[in-house]
Amino acid sequence: MVVANWRTRPRPIGGEWLCFRQTSPEWPPLYHNAGVPRPDQESGRWHRQGEAYAQYLALSALGAWAECARYYSLRSTRQAREMRRNLWLVFVRETDIADLSSFDRYDACGLDPATAVGDHVMSQDLADHLRESGFRGVLSPSAALPGVVNLTIFGERYEQVLSTDLAAWRNPDVGAWLPVQPVVEEGAVPTRLCTETVFRTKKHLSYREWMAAHARDPGPRPP
Repeated sequence: MVVANWRTRPRPIGGEWLCFRQTSPEWPPLYHNAGVPRPDQESGRWHRQGEAYAQYLALSALGAWAECARYYSLRSTRQAREMRRNLWLVFVRETDIADLSSFDRYDACGLDPATAVGDHVMSQDLADHLRESGFRGVLSPSAALPGVVNLTIFGERYEQVLSTDLAAWRNPDVGAWLPVQPVVEEGAVPTRLCTETVFRTKKHLSYREWMAAHARDPGPRPP
C-alpha cells in the first residue's frame, strides 16, 4: 500500500531494543485500557487522545529524561531537582517498525523532515497512515534531545515487571505485553537538561544543521 503523503513506503524493520521510559510515580510504566470505554491517554506526537494508545520510549536514558524536561518546561535546576519521576527499562522485541530514525530517512520517503520534531499534527497524521499500512511502531529522531532516537510502539501494552534479564522472559503475547524493570524510583531530572533540552520555543539544532547541509531554509520559527 502506498499512502499519498509519502513517495516511498518507510522501510519496515524488526529487532530487539532496550529502551527507557519515565513516568509519574503514581502511574504504571505503560499505557493500557484499565477499564475505560475510550482511550484516555493524553494526545502525543504519534497519537490523539480518544483514538488510540502509544508507548513512547527512548533509546537512551537521557533522552527519556529530556522528554520530561520538555513537557514540564524545566528550565531551572530547582525545578529539575524538585521533579520526581520513575525511570523504567523496557525490552522491546518487535517487527514492522517504520524506520524513520533520521532526517535522511524522512526525506528518502518524500516526507517533510520537520514532521519528526515539529507540530504534533503532522506526526499524528503520519501515524494514521503508518497504522493503516500495518506498521506496529516507528523509530524517529527525538524532538527533546538532538542525537537521540525514540521508539514509539502503537497500541496499548501491559507491563510485566521483572528483576531478572528482560530479554530472557518468554513473552506469551508481544502484542499485549512488554517486560519492564525499574531503574530509578522517584528520581530527579538531570539538571544538565535545563539547558540541553529543546523546549517548544527553542530551535532544534540537529534539524537545522540537516536543513543547512541540504541547502534548505528551515524558516524563522521552531523547529
